[in-house]
Amino acid sequence: MIIINPIPGQEEENASFVEKNAAGIWLKKGDHIETVLDDILSNSVKLDEMTSQAKKLSKKDATKSIYDILLNELNKKQNIT
Repeated sequence: MIIINPIPGQEEENASFVEKNAAGIWLKKGDHIETVLDDILSNSVKLDEMTSQAKKLSKKDATKSIYDILLNELNKKQNIT
């Protein structure tokens, strides 16, 4: 993952988390994009580590879990009225 211009607040926290856990790189103002990309693409060990870390951090079925929570809340709200 290469993160560019995250929205201030929560998205910056997410970018920091991803970078801190070696699952990606947060490109900040003043960073040289070409250098960062060359470094990643020419370093298979680093790329493999980022891939592995991203998989470790991922939540299986996250989208379905969010859908289920939202559907449950909607159903609760409809039953109340």
